[in-house]
Amino acid sequence: MKTENSQLGNDLQKNIELLRKELEMLYFKEGSFSSPIVLQLSQQLDEYIVALQKIQYI
Repeated sequence: MKTENSQLGNDLQKNIELLRKELEMLYFKEGSFSSPIVLQLSQQLDEYIVALQKIQYI
């Protein structure tokens, strides 16, 4: 179980870093944090971060 959580955590961390970079580029392209596509990606990133935090405390 711990090994599975560790692998899942590593995968989530990789996805989080990719999404952060994508969000940064998208923000500069759109020029606003209130752009619907920027907000959508930000919410997706939030969900990944929360998921990572949950498995880190198991």
